[in-house]
Amino acid sequence: AVVSTQSTGYKMKMAVILGFCQMMFGVIVSLYNYLYKNEKLKIYCTFLPQFIFMNCLVGYLVFMIFFKWFTVTPYTAQPSLLIALIGMFLQFGSDIADADRLYAMQEYIQPAIVVIAMISVPWMFGAKPLIEHLYPRIRQASYEQFENEGAEEEEEEGGEEHHGTMDMMVHQGIETIE
Repeated sequence: AVVSTQSTGYKMKMAVILGFCQMMFGVIVSLYNYLYKNEKLKIYCTFLPQFIFMNCLVGYLVFMIFFKWFTVTPYTAQPSLLIALIGMFLQFGSDIADADRLYAMQEYIQPAIVVIAMISVPWMFGAKPLIEHLYPRIRQASYEQFENEGAEEEEEEGGEEHHGTMDMMVHQGIETIE
């Protein structure tokens, strides 16, 4: 059976939309978890940059999908969303050809989205470990739960575990990826 390219494109776009909804649900659930545990540092240094990064890239792609579905007709230019998303990074700040333009002011909005997304990356990975390194009281409170989970293992080893800056950065990276 031959699958038409139109239905394949529709399936891929629906997968992106559903994947975005699922990821946003997970990020928002983490916010409720941080609020419940009163972990303000994680709200500002984990949730907020994740939310911004996710919406700047995947959320923008979902916006372009819906915008194209509702505004582009078979009689107008059919700009490629994949080319537009890749062009955001590879052709940063350059003019967009009329055939590739999806909406007005696109050449101004896309670089702003890229800059905001790129600012959120070091914020996401580095702010919490840096703050915890500079203020040891915050690190102590932040890693209490982490240390309590491994308390049985520490007692068996008879040693005390110390979390260095690299350990904090690795832990933040793993938490962000999850």
